[in-house]
Amino acid sequence: MTPIEARRILRTIGLRPQQAAGQNFLLEERIAESMVDAAGIKDGQPVLEIGPGLGILTRALLHHGAKVIAVELDTRLYAYMKQAFKGQTRLRLINNDIFKVNLSELFKEGEYALVANLPYSATSLVFRNFLTLSPRPSSMTVMIQRDVAKRITARPGAMSLLALTVQHYCRPTCLFDVPPSSFFPAPKVTSSVVHGRDLRPVNPDFDRVLFRLMRAGFSSRRKQLHNTIAAARRLESEVVIQHLASIGLPATVRPQELSLGNWLSLAKKLS
Repeated sequence: MTPIEARRILRTIGLRPQQAAGQNFLLEERIAESMVDAAGIKDGQPVLEIGPGLGILTRALLHHGAKVIAVELDTRLYAYMKQAFKGQTRLRLINNDIFKVNLSELFKEGEYALVANLPYSATSLVFRNFLTLSPRPSSMTVMIQRDVAKRITARPGAMSLLALTVQHYCRPTCLFDVPPSSFFPAPKVTSSVVHGRDLRPVNPDFDRVLFRLMRAGFSSRRKQLHNTIAAARRLESEVVIQHLASIGLPATVRPQELSLGNWLSLAKKLS
């Protein structure tokens, strides 16, 4: 699809793309095909797509034999998709906010994969919800802002709370970049496709302790970790320093320098 074709369709349905709503529509079929290949979609596999837009990714998913449930918030895009894919029996379109959809009702038969070109503003909420709330996808293959993709896949030394959250629940990999010219209208930033696999079980009691500890640590990134943890847990700094030393970390360590394994070990000692 060319930018001219996209502009014509949007004009016909009376939609002026809103950057704030993340309405940057993917144009290139080859990128959509690459996303579906990366997701490893098999014939007959249930797939959830968030915000299908003009249907470029939807078409690639159907081409690979997926059974697609596509959730579109905008009523005009929903109506366009209904007409464009009329008679397609492996596609179910839902006009709703993805965070208000009852996924348990949609995926009664078992696992599903999440494949989507996400609005930038929804990235953190999508990861948090789909990694922790049931039913969880078997994998996530999503296009997001490149800067966020780099944060999610960061290593110790550049860790953030978002990176630790995502890496606690799955193994994320940044696959490839997508230039602004691949969208209409073109965003101001480059996008990246991230694939999350090997989802780990949710342990509500331990996870609550872990994330409370990490939030405390990242509340003051420039401070040495023992100070923020001691203040949050009402402990003597020396006690926290001893716990850090027991897992091979110096008293001067800061939160972004810890690996996920370090945080898990520290949470176990302080739980």
